Amino acid sequence: MVPRAREQPGGEGTIAKQMNDLRQIFQVDAGSLPIPAAELPTQTRRLMRDRVFEAVRNAIVEGRIAPGTRLTERELCDAFGISRTVVREIARRLEAEKLVDVAAHQGLRVAKLTRRRVQEIYEIRTELEAIAVRSFLACATDKDIATAQDFGTRLLEAGDRGDKVGMAQTMTAFNTFMMGVADNQVAAEILAQLHTRIDMLRVLAMAEPGQLQTGMDGVRAIIAGIVARDSAAAESAVRIFVRRSGDAVLRHLDQEG
Repeated sequence: MVPRAREQPGGEGTIAKQMNDLRQIFQVDAGSLPIPAAELPTQTRRLMRDRVFEAVRNAIVEGRIAPGTRLTERELCDAFGISRTVVREIARRLEAEKLVDVAAHQGLRVAKLTRRRVQEIYEIRTELEAIAVRSFLACATDKDIATAQDFGTRLLEAGDRGDKVGMAQTMTAFNTFMMGVADNQVAAEILAQLHTRIDMLRVLAMAEPGQLQTGMDGVRAIIAGIVARDSAAAESAVRIFVRRSGDAVLRHLDQEG
């Protein structure tokens, strides 16, 4: 199993252990990448930068790197065979998605979400997803409804596999689809700005005992409302689904202290 990196207090030995933990985490992803960046043509190097960014982002979203963990330039350079310039570009992109905090002379730290910020995100998410399903049903064709059913099937299949990350990513894609059908451009833009943090919180919520099954029950209720073209039932199911997810995250934060 890949170790989960945690910020530990004090001592050179502890720092060395933390760096070794991070190297193992990153090298799981680096193993699927091509040869070192310096040996690649320009266009391929650009693609590799994107893949490294996705690898680091996914490690944070999936919880393989704990909030508060320090990410060093050296660690990223060594793990992926990339330059400090590329690491700084990746750092800017992670900061833009609010996944890391950057402090002068301290480098990167995986961002910690406070209880208040989590509550804010869930309040906004509830309204955006309610808008998505309500607006979708106001204009959805039979083909759109069938596509929504397919998303429901994929979500439940991911849940049956215990694939929390896959379930979170599919739910994001489902909401994006519904907003696209309804041409909810502004709501979609706001949701896009939050989607990485929402995915991270979804994964965190599903780590709580029983929450994965609760989430699957919520998906069934949402899809049932959509298939019946019952806007009130679908919106109610969305609000319950999101509220239960938020409650699970807050319980987790309270337990972590």
